[in-house]
Amino acid sequence: MPTTQADTIGVPMELMLRDLPARHREILIATYFRGRTTSEAAEVLGVAPAEAKARLYRAMRHLSGVVAGASV
Repeated sequence: MPTTQADTIGVPMELMLRDLPARHREILIATYFRGRTTSEAAEVLGVAPAEAKARLYRAMRHLSGVVAGASV
């Protein structure tokens, strides 16, 4: 049984994360997988909160594009 949307399209989440630029992968791991807020993640990563939010936004857009492209 699929556990994520990525599983339903046949692309493992690990592969999608590996294809991200490091700064996008870091923010996703810090927020979604470690349960931090963007402010907390910003502090851990040593960036401004606005930069963390921008990175998270870009990372999610990248992943959305991968999922959309894979499901066509």
